[in-house]
Amino acid sequence: MKIFLILLALLPLGVAYYQLDNAIDPIKMLYAYTGIGAISLLLLSLIPSSCKRICTINWLRYRKTIGLLAFVYTLLHVSVFVVLDSELDFMSIFEKSLKKPFIYVGLIAFIIVLLMALTSFKKLFAKFSKYHKAVYLALTLALLHSFWAQKVAGVFEYGIVAVGLVLLGERVWAWKKRYM
Repeated sequence: MKIFLILLALLPLGVAYYQLDNAIDPIKMLYAYTGIGAISLLLLSLIPSSCKRICTINWLRYRKTIGLLAFVYTLLHVSVFVVLDSELDFMSIFEKSLKKPFIYVGLIAFIIVLLMALTSFKKLFAKFSKYHKAVYLALTLALLHSFWAQKVAGVFEYGIVAVGLVLLGERVWAWKKRYM
């Protein structure tokens, strides 16, 4: 099942590869594919816990795989910015960041996801598992980054924010239920 999940998650990258030649703006297209993939997988990584609490369906064994796939898409998204769009010109990256502050928000979310990916292996996870709750902050920042990056927010952007708010709200509800 994990292999199927990985292939399904990587399918959009295959589609992007075949559409690259016909794209009007290939870099913008890669931003879209990797950004949507990253935020969608980050949202999906929260679903196994919600399913266990609400439906008693145990998909927790897929949570790590989904989270690491979210990291892959996030890394690709950042790589498109650093390598393709800015051509490794760090002064250009700094200047773009001053003009577009949503980049800072995305960078903080990326650092959180990076640290979670680095500590997701058994020995490190045992030591750092309590810090993996930072996924909620990373998701909030990623949603803000995604929404703020759009010149005009559409149905998709509002939909992603709504799904994120529902998943985060379910976490708050479960936390309140446990401690009250």
